[in-house]
Amino acid sequence: MKQCFLHKNQQNLHPEMRPWGFLVIFLYLFILLSCSRPQTLHKTQWIMGTVVDITWIGSAASEKTVKQAFDAIKSVDIAMNPAKAGSELFRINAQAGKEALNISPTTCRVIREGLRIGKETKGAFDITMGPLIKLWGWDTKSPHLPSKEAIVKGLKKTGIRRINCDPATHRIFLEQPGMSLDLGGIAKGFAVDRASELMRVSKLKNFIVNAGGDLYAAGSPPGRSWHIGIQDPYNPHAVFAVLSLTNRAIATSGDYEHYFFRDKIRYHHILNPKTGYPARGLRSVSVVAPTTMDADALATALFVMGREKAVRWLTTHSSYQGILMDSGHHIYASSSLKTRIKWKKKFKSHIIYF
Repeated sequence: MKQCFLHKNQQNLHPEMRPWGFLVIFLYLFILLSCSRPQTLHKTQWIMGTVVDITWIGSAASEKTVKQAFDAIKSVDIAMNPAKAGSELFRINAQAGKEALNISPTTCRVIREGLRIGKETKGAFDITMGPLIKLWGWDTKSPHLPSKEAIVKGLKKTGIRRINCDPATHRIFLEQPGMSLDLGGIAKGFAVDRASELMRVSKLKNFIVNAGGDLYAAGSPPGRSWHIGIQDPYNPHAVFAVLSLTNRAIATSGDYEHYFFRDKIRYHHILNPKTGYPARGLRSVSVVAPTTMDADALATALFVMGREKAVRWLTTHSSYQGILMDSGHHIYASSSLKTRIKWKKKFKSHIIYF
């Protein structure tokens, strides 16, 4: 049977509808299918402010499981979207500096995972950046440059050390009035993992769950691996690498989607928790990890770290691999990815393995 590629652009369709702030991931998904696609099924929904795609090898009878997977992602959005009145995160933020709240074990788990990654990356990932995100207007259609004084004041309302989330009682307290959590850099990855686990338990072995670029690939199409394209930060219609992925997750953080210019200076949405300003030096960071939640958060953290610290971190954490592109078009990639990645021709001379 004749073979063909289905090329799906995973760009968020309506950026102004996204409530998730700073998290921006952009991937191209290449799925090897037969032209008639007799065993490959595909469903798409708009959830968490982005396009969520589920592709699986199976029968129409498994669509019930896929519906449950979509519902699992929706449940995460309902609980952890800070912009939705009545969500757990909305209620947590409203009680900052006032009183502790009982929250669900699931939300407590995601918050604690965010704190763990924050500590492991020495603050490069920070779920308390809500005040700065609002200050810059990244949660609106009109981002803007705040004053230096406002940024200094906003930073006083951040810091993961000011969160107390008890894993036994599931009670949480934000110590500083005006604090607000934003899980945009981790909740979407967790939602993908939750959907993937549901599909796996239901005996679906070969599938991809992709929420706007936070992606988990299980198994493979017959005789192949899933092929994931990583977007060229300098060209929204091209990729600079294609990665073979099986039973692993990938997420990308880049500065090329949400940005504005002020006095000829380009400001993007990925803020450095230490300065309150956009992180500089890198254009794109992709992380391959065992879970999508880790890949999601670490892509942001390594972007914030900058190239030298990010490479150093990856070389000492063998469970993860990274692909980094800096502002000079240089690409740095984990050597363990050599056999699984194909570079577009014009980038081959720019690759440095570590």
